[in-house]
Amino acid sequence: MSMARRNGRYTVADHATWPEDERWELIGGEAHMMTPAPSGRHQQISVRLTSRLDVALENAPCVLYHAPTDLLFEATEETDTVVEPDLFVICGPHKSNGQVIGIPVLVIEILSPSTARRDKVVKRALYERVGVKEYWLVDPSNEIVDIMVHDGARFGPLQSYGQGDIIESTMLPGIAIEVKSVFAQKKLESDVDS
Repeated sequence: MSMARRNGRYTVADHATWPEDERWELIGGEAHMMTPAPSGRHQQISVRLTSRLDVALENAPCVLYHAPTDLLFEATEETDTVVEPDLFVICGPHKSNGQVIGIPVLVIEILSPSTARRDKVVKRALYERVGVKEYWLVDPSNEIVDIMVHDGARFGPLQSYGQGDIIESTMLPGIAIEVKSVFAQKKLESDVDS
């Protein structure tokens, strides 16, 4: 059943009928199976970003969402794209009824070996086309955050931030995050070699 999904064109209506224990994204009608569960490192980075963004957005007219949350850019019978970014922020009016419908101001994808190409190429092109204002690619392996800002027509040049840098959102004033804090790892007693 899952394999058949890889060879067809689908809509959000089809997506809604698939088993909840299978995680899929649709991009232009093409089904992409999601990884079963992110790594612990991925989750720690997601939690750090979520906590920092949540505090920074406390008084803003924006809502922060995190995976697993389906994001649609439109909702029609023919809608053929539903994605599940790691984190995204929508400001102003939008719909949310199990699925969020709207264009985010900010989308953050945390790279993993199985999704890096899709995040860097396929989803980048999608987010650029629909007009996502700011796109962050968080690379745990290299401890770098790459940011692209939409200029109204396309994403501008990639800006890379590493250890010692502070990320300041162009689209969401007040967001300033130290890169080292995103990638900091806690060592617990059970993690230390004896």
